[in-house]
Amino acid sequence: MTVLDAGGGGADGCEHHAARLLASLEGARVYALPDAPAGAAIRVFTAADTLRPFCWADGPRIQPSQLSRAENRKRHSR
Repeated sequence: MTVLDAGGGGADGCEHHAARLLASLEGARVYALPDAPAGAAIRVFTAADTLRPFCWADGPRIQPSQLSRAENRKRHSR
């Protein structure tokens, strides 16, 4: 998997780490590498939606930037 940030910088990794990175970056995109299994990019994109961004600092995770996109959608739909 390749994850590109909003500025076009990229990093390659497995599906697991790509999903965590994608969840941690605003405006990032994911692309499957040529040897990736079918559907890998969709799996990463779907997993990233429910993952919280990587926790760089300790403390309660209550700010929108610390929650998953799915958690933020749920908060705003109330």
